[in-house]
Formats: sequence, C-alpha cells, structure tokens
Amino acid sequence: SLKKPHSDHPYGFDRARYVYALISGVTIFNIGAVLTIAHGVNQLYHPSLVLDHSISWAYAVLSFTLLFEGWSLSFAYRQAKMQARMEGLSLSTYVLKGHEPNTIAVLAEDVAATVGVLIAGVGIGLSAYTGNPMYDAIGSIGVGSILGGMAIFIVLRNKDALIGRSMDVAKQNVIVGILERQPAVLCVNDVKTMVEGPSYARFKAEIFFDTDALTMQYLKSQDVRTLLREANALSSDEEMEKFLKEQNKLLVDTIALEVDRLEGLIKRQYPEVRHVDLEIL
Repeated sequence: SLKKPHSDHPYGFDRARYVYALISGVTIFNIGAVLTIAHGVNQLYHPSLVLDHSISWAYAVLSFTLLFEGWSLSFAYRQAKMQARMEGLSLSTYVLKGHEPNTIAVLAEDVAATVGVLIAGVGIGLSAYTGNPMYDAIGSIGVGSILGGMAIFIVLRNKDALIGRSMDVAKQNVIVGILERQPAVLCVNDVKTMVEGPSYARFKAEIFFDTDALTMQYLKSQDVRTLLREANALSSDEEMEKFLKEQNKLLVDTIALEVDRLEGLIKRQYPEVRHVDLEIL
C-alpha cells in the first residue's frame, strides 16, 4: 500500500491493505475457526479424559498466551483510540466504520484471542473438576465460534472498503459548504466521494459558476480603459477576431485559476482529499 502511483495504478495502492486484511480474515476462518470447531465436535463424539499432568501444561501455555495476548490487546486498544481521535470518531464507530483495516483487524483478533483463552481455560478446568470431557469440547466449539465471528467481521469490513465507501457525510457537507460560500459559485451538484485508504480520499462534484462574478474577477485583473482603447481601435473583422480570441483565452485562464483555488480550499480543509475533480457547468 506504500507503493507510489504509476501509469497502471494512477491512484496508488492504498486499497492493497484491504486485500491483505481480507486474506487474513479468510485464513483465520478456514484454519482457526473450522479446525477448532471440528476438534470440539470430535471430542463430543469421541470423548477422552483429561490427564492431570496435561492440565498443568495446558494452564501453563494458556497463562503465557493470556499474558501475551493481553499485552497485545492493550497496545491495539490504545492505537485504535488514537486512530479514532484522528478521524474524529468514537471508538465504537471507528471499529465499525474506520478506514484503517490493519488496526481494526489486530484489535478484533486480540479481543477474540483473549476471550478464547479464557473460555478454553474454563472448559479445561470444568473437565478436570468434573471428569467430563464434554466441557472441554464445548469450550473448543466456543473458541472456534468466536474466531469465526471475528473472521467474518474482518471479511465484511474489508469487503465494504474494497467495493468503495464514501467519505463521512459531515465532511462532505463541510466541503460543499466551503464551495457554496464562494462568490463565483452558484451551486454544487452531483457530489461523489470515495475513500481509498485511511489518509486518502477523492472528491468529485459539478460546479455551477456565476458568470457575472467570474467576469468581474477577470475585469479586476485587467486595465479596463486599455481594453476600451484597444476595442475602439479595431478596424477590421480580422482584428476583432484576434481581439476576442485573446480575451476568451484570458477568461478561460480566470476560470482555471478559480478552479485551482477551490481545489486548494478543499485540500487545506481536509489534506486526505488528494484528488479533487470539479466539473464546470
């Protein structure tokens, strides 16, 4: 996703992060969830007793895993809160609608892993206490279900990002408001936005210009008296045509400068909007 844009991919590779997060979700579902649930179901149909020495090893491994996953979860939680503040969202809204899939995927995986370790510990403990391996099997099915749910969540989140999502409505309204407050803009229509990555978005809109305001901008950049003298000095159709072509070119330049100014206003307000496409009508 850090590769620079080129002719084949002019908008860059920001969406690549969604592909890898999607692969991560599918892999977790296929390997983690399916195998864990299959192990639990097999235990239900072919129960085996839990030996005392194996319990000690199991709890040692679970304790180490819980310590590691808990530390990773705390780090992922702080990172997610920081990203949520940067996007101006609450943590819950960021998890559901945020634009950084890697942070959300790590947070979801750590939550699932931590809860899964606790469920596995309870299942093993109950099996050891009661002598009934059914609890261990149910624990495995529970862990697999959590992994599966988390994997489906990651897949769905990144599916939406790959298909394409618009910018936050509030941000869109701010941009439209900035444009419509400009003297040369009559109205803004057909607004379309696309989020390409956590710090990359596109904005497209149709702009209806006030021709009188643009003409006044053009005239302010010219010496009107000089223009009048040049116009009065015209003595042939050829001279008139040449004069009008020159003025038309200068007027088009005024429109182009105004479009550049509007694009600059948008990018200063929201630097993540790297591509702005304003269609002049």
